[in-house]
Amino acid sequence: MEKLAIRLGSSLDDAIHWLVWSSAENEIIASGELPNANELTQLKERAPNADIIALVPGCDVVLKTVTLPAKANRKVLAAIPYMLEDEVASDISKSFFAFAKRSGDQQQVAIVSHEKMLLWQSALADAGLFCTKLIPDTLALPFESDSMSLLSLGDNGSALLLARNGEWSAIQGEEAWVFPVLKKDLEKSPSSIRAYSALSHTEQLSALYDELAKASNSDDTDNADALTPSFTTNYDKLPMQLLLEGAERSSFNLLQGEYALKRKSNEAWQKWRLAAVLAAVAICVNLVSKTIDLNNIKQQRVVVEQQLQASIQKGFPGLRARDKRAAIKKEMAKLENGGGGISMLVMLSQMSSSFASSGVKPQSIRFDASRTELRMQSVADNFEALEKFRRDVQALGFEVDQGAINNKGDQVVGTIVVKG
Repeated sequence: MEKLAIRLGSSLDDAIHWLVWSSAENEIIASGELPNANELTQLKERAPNADIIALVPGCDVVLKTVTLPAKANRKVLAAIPYMLEDEVASDISKSFFAFAKRSGDQQQVAIVSHEKMLLWQSALADAGLFCTKLIPDTLALPFESDSMSLLSLGDNGSALLLARNGEWSAIQGEEAWVFPVLKKDLEKSPSSIRAYSALSHTEQLSALYDELAKASNSDDTDNADALTPSFTTNYDKLPMQLLLEGAERSSFNLLQGEYALKRKSNEAWQKWRLAAVLAAVAICVNLVSKTIDLNNIKQQRVVVEQQLQASIQKGFPGLRARDKRAAIKKEMAKLENGGGGISMLVMLSQMSSSFASSGVKPQSIRFDASRTELRMQSVADNFEALEKFRRDVQALGFEVDQGAINNKGDQVVGTIVVKG
């Protein structure tokens, strides 16, 4: 996994220091300096999949420790901005208050303007960089309770000096004006210093601590050597590598409250989102279409079932059975089981041409299987049609008896008995 450390400036025109670290190979992949925030897009191309930690100038973040009332709850935290109103030079309504560690009644607070927070977040967002942690650069320096940590960034002409002299106490600015302030403080209250990069005032610091050592040696106090402040250097790591490691160890993050992390959008999803949306729409349309088709089929099935029931009742009046298929087969078997080796269906099949040519239509049919006799109540357009049917059927070899014939409107109705 790759990690990208970016140190932003106080403005978009400030130089930006960066470093890419490989956890798998445990080494620096690349590092450098960008002229301004407009060039941040280069880092997106250089480390597209890296976890990003952003460092911001410590001079833009005020570190305060507030003493809380006994048994303070969360509501008291909301009142901290007003408790610090007299100690903060900026308008508290335009300032963002981030909370760090709380130890007993001591609450650590970081104060930064909303303008700066929005500036840094916008610079990263415009470059397509998603930051998981945002902390002051001074808090990424190593912390040792008995010494001060110093680190220089940039060239000697406009080098920035980062100084951390406590867990929640630090200073950052141009080395040209920060060093005199530190020197004056050291002269008043000497403390050990460890430098993690070359300083333009290294010689002056060395001379200062040599004087402190001489003064300590001239003192007759026992254990004087143990109490003597010292000046040591450790240049084993690049400045940005040191800050990256410190930022990872730190539990503090300015990205809290209204600036809390939003879920990172997956780039692959962003790339295929339109296709996925179109596919989802297509699936929904297809489901709607299939649902409509299914409903139509169900409606057609209901109509067919109704027509089938009507046909069954017409062909087999009074048929009552749960399994209509089996009942119809049983009834058909009865019809086909006629005496003399001939069935009703066979007789009707042989007479089909006679029905067609004469125009006679049977209204009801009864079949006596024992006598092989078919009795039909038939209707025709006239008497001649019935007579023609009788002759045609007799020509087929059947015996035909014609019963009474009556007029029914424009038609005639008669009973015809056909014997096989």
